[in-house]
Amino acid sequence: MACMNPATASVEIYDPDTGEFSPNGSLGEPRTGAKALLLSDGRVLVSGGYGEYGEDLTTIEIYDPAQGASFLVKPPSNISYLPVGPTVVLLADGSVLIAGGSYALGTTSNVTLIFDPASGGFSNGPLMAEPRQGATATLLRDGRVLMVGGDYVDGNYSYPNKYAELIDPSHPLAQFALSVSEYAGTSTLLSDGRVLVEEWGLWDSAAGCVTPEVSEVFDPRTEAFTPVGPMSTPRIGSAAIRIPDGRVLVFGGVDSKCAAVDTVEAFDLDRGTFQVVATGFPKINNFSATLLDDGGILIAGGHGSDWQMTDASWILKP
Repeated sequence: MACMNPATASVEIYDPDTGEFSPNGSLGEPRTGAKALLLSDGRVLVSGGYGEYGEDLTTIEIYDPAQGASFLVKPPSNISYLPVGPTVVLLADGSVLIAGGSYALGTTSNVTLIFDPASGGFSNGPLMAEPRQGATATLLRDGRVLMVGGDYVDGNYSYPNKYAELIDPSHPLAQFALSVSEYAGTSTLLSDGRVLVEEWGLWDSAAGCVTPEVSEVFDPRTEAFTPVGPMSTPRIGSAAIRIPDGRVLVFGGVDSKCAAVDTVEAFDLDRGTFQVVATGFPKINNFSATLLDDGGILIAGGHGSDWQMTDASWILKP
């Protein structure tokens, strides 16, 4: 238990005007490592993560900040529970695509579901070309969804998914698009409609931290990936956020020696290059990063270099 991150149901709200956090109700279920997706109506879809005893959570819930309360979503009537580690993405019509994930007995799914937050109902989505869990997803301007990376479980082993695919919610099957990357970490929609895919490499118990050589840009018009970069310091576990001037800031993570990276790099989509724009970034991982209305980025929580959790927060000013 000492090595397990504590799961909590508490919720805090940050006020940019005061620069302070305040309690605001709770979730329906304690969890750690969950994903939060802002819905079109201002509520938040919370999915996955781990429970109080380190168990994988298959539940999703909707948190209402106006009420400070949350309710668990009932799974579709034809299944008893939702998969572990699916990818969730908000679609253009306000519904949510829930893609892939794994079930018991070491099986990874290629099934997608479409969840309607307004009615609480589910419908069947397209079948993915490849089973995957933990992938990254980006909603494109034409309504399709780019799925990249993740892995799949086969028996007692997991393997990287080396393919990207395009999901059209109106079509029954996904389309293939071959990716150079094996471990995609983040995917960020650029201002021109392309997608920056930042590769994370991997951590291996024998090899240590294996950082990526390059990042890639996906062009929906040609359905092809183009290598860009490299970054000044290739890294694993970083965050990427597009700021109002069109650049994408990449920050956090660890380098090839598994040491925390304190630089912030900016991707210039016109040149296809990265440049260090700041130093002194906190030496933390597993933090949250949120773009604020004034263009600042709220960095909150995470683990320090000693892997102890922190309650600190910072504002990154581009």
